[in-house]
This record gives sequence, structure tokens and C-alpha cells, in this order.
Amino acid sequence: MKSTNCFSLPALRLGLAILCVCLANASAGPALRADDIAIVPNEFSLRGSQASHGVLVQRIVDGVDTGPASEVQLSSSDESVFTLVDGRIVARGDGRATLLAEANGQHAEASVTVFGMQDEAAPSFRNEVLPIFAKTGCNSGACHGALAGKGGFRLSLRGYDPLTDYLTITKQARGRRIELAAPGRSLVLAKPSGAIAHKGGVRLEVGSPNYQIVAAWISAGAASPTDDDPIVERLEVLPERARLATDASQPLIVRAVYSDGHSEDVTRWAQFASANEAVAKVDEAGVVSVIGPGEGAISAWFSSQIKLARIAVPHANTVEPAVFANAPRRNFIDELVLAKLESLNLPPSPLATDEVFLRRAYLDTIGTLPTVEEVRTFLNDTSTDKRDRLIESLLARDEFVDYWAYKWSDVLLLNGTKLRPGALKAYYEWIREQVAA
Repeated sequence: MKSTNCFSLPALRLGLAILCVCLANASAGPALRADDIAIVPNEFSLRGSQASHGVLVQRIVDGVDTGPASEVQLSSSDESVFTLVDGRIVARGDGRATLLAEANGQHAEASVTVFGMQDEAAPSFRNEVLPIFAKTGCNSGACHGALAGKGGFRLSLRGYDPLTDYLTITKQARGRRIELAAPGRSLVLAKPSGAIAHKGGVRLEVGSPNYQIVAAWISAGAASPTDDDPIVERLEVLPERARLATDASQPLIVRAVYSDGHSEDVTRWAQFASANEAVAKVDEAGVVSVIGPGEGAISAWFSSQIKLARIAVPHANTVEPAVFANAPRRNFIDELVLAKLESLNLPPSPLATDEVFLRRAYLDTIGTLPTVEEVRTFLNDTSTDKRDRLIESLLARDEFVDYWAYKWSDVLLLNGTKLRPGALKAYYEWIREQVAA
């Protein structure tokens, strides 16, 4: 593969930026020994007496996360601050302590801060109850989140309107959906738990953590969402990138960072999906299972926020390092492409012939094939810079602006049914100006 020079056109700039982001973390070859282990995340902050957080201990190879370490031993430097229960950090008292990890003679540490143990706040409708309904599918499009709802009970899709959902649950149907004195008799618990017939089946097991949170919210008075509630500003999915072997598995941790600065492990309420199930699948708990070689992405959704974790699985090829070291390079794009190929254990393709290069250049830049005369002229040209000159000439043609303005209009979702004619025209003309600049 041989890449061409980089040009300062906005459309190409954006494309190159995307490529750089995707390739920036490509690493050296996969046949490496384990160098270290790391605790993920590397610091924890737990608020409240009910707080807990998942822990991952990952193998690090030449700076690359290669999956969970084996034979891991975890311990707390101060069990009055936190203990470990089933591999999770559980808050015990305000203070700071250190999480210690040991695996096959290697060691790692992470700081743990616990605060607010005396603050017995009731569960938040916005940040705990609604995420439970989303995780169980109660407010999905196939259930009560449908436009018409189900059985006279309608919730906003995936909880995007907390106040309306609160009023629907607590005020409609003469308030029968909530029993403050007996939470278990509330319809929002009795139906999904199976205590009362429910067409959607059992969604909340009696006594489960999610059931207890909803019950605690009801028994504490079923407080409404307020403008003072912290809002999720962003998600973190850990590990963000990993290079895994075929048939490996990788648990994920999803952490929400709120507007008041605190963060929480929300893995149990996140919803997961795989963008490429030929490479990796993911279950409801966020455990990734590798299916085959290639690259995949796992999306995590929580409270209207989405974040991706990227999975790379090298192919089972034998490629000598010299193949990559001696591969032809013309610019930084070639370096990035070769690094990506090496990380996936894929040998680089041979250089394209003049015929193939000509066809690809025309299709990629102006969306048409060259004429017979253009083919003959290019093939008969013996100069060493003919490919560069061809690209320059294609980028200067009106067809380039037409073709790429159309492609970017599609990417940016220009739609005559969504915009007024004047606005649509102005937007399209702006896109053309940027492509032609």
C-alpha cells in the first residue's frame, strides 16, 4: 500500500484527523512478554455508605493493555476504609487507603478515597431509579417507552424526561403505582417482580439490589427529581482500549462522571452493544467475549450518554518484524497504517499498479472512472511524480467539489424535510465552500 501526499482541504483534514485518532494507539508487534500489571481505574472515589466499585487488574505489554491478569490477589491497606467483597471495593468508613494487587510476582497500587459515610441520602429518582427502569427495559421502545405506552402506562423513552416520568408514576392512576407505607405493594414493584400478573414478565427479582433501590426510594417518600440533581456529564468505559487474544474475555467497567464532580460505577445499569460481533460480543453485564480477529467497538449507554471501548484482536499470522521495518513509506499516513497492520499482525499489501492506482484515485476523489484517453496518457507517462500530479489535477476539478460536497451533505444529514429551503441551501453552499477552500 502506498499513500499520497496530505492536502490542506477541510474534508481531507477531517478524514485524516479521524484516521489519526483511530491509529494513534497502534503498538508494536503482538508477540511480546508481559511487562507489568495495572489496576483499572487507577484511583477510586466512593461516596456514601452504600458505595462500591468494580476493579480490573490488567496485563500491560509494551504499554498496551492486553487483557485481564491471571492469579490476581487483591487486598486493602486499611479495612476500616474499604474492604473487598467478590472482587469489588466496598466502602466502610471515611478516609484514604490503598488498593494492592499482586499477580504472578508483579505488583500494582491504586488510591481509594471514601467520604460521606454519614450522609444517608435516599436513592435519586433521576440517577438511580430511572437507570434501573432503562436497564430492565421498562422504558424501552418495546415496552412502556413506546409512543402509546403499554397498558395505559407510558414512560419517556429511556428516561429522557425525568419530571414527566415522575408525575406519571406518582400521580397518575390515582397514585396506585406508589404505596409509600408498603413499597412492595406499589405497582412499579409488584408488576415487574411478578407479584402481580405482568405481560412483560419478571424484570426485578424480589430482594435484588435494583428492587431494593426502588423500594428504598418509595419508602423514603418517593422524592421528585430537582434542578439540583447532579447530571451525568460524561462516561468512562474501562479499559478504553485493549488488545486481546482469540477466545479471550474482558469485563468492562462503566463510570459516570457527574456535574458535581463525583463519579460512580454504573456498570450494572449500563446497556452494552457490539459494533462488530464477528470480532467480539458483549453480554448484559459488560463482559466482552472475543469471537475472531479484527477490530471491534463496544458501546456503553447510560443516562443518554454513550461511550466506546475499542477491542483489537491480532490475526494468527507469522509476520517478521523486518516486513514492517522495510515497508515503503512516503509520509506519516504510511507510518500510521503500518503500525496498525503490525498491531493486528497483518502484512502490508504490495504497492498498487498504475492501473489500479488510477482507478482508485478517480473513484475516491471525483466518483467516476477515467476515460480511455486519460488511462492511456497516465500509463504512457514515465515520470516519477505522475501520481502526485494526477492527484493535484483531480483535486482541482469541479467534480471533486461536487462529489465531496454531496458526500459531506450525506454525513451531516442535510434533509429537505427537516430544514426550510433557505436554510438547506445556505448549509449546502457552506459545505461546498469548505470543500473547495
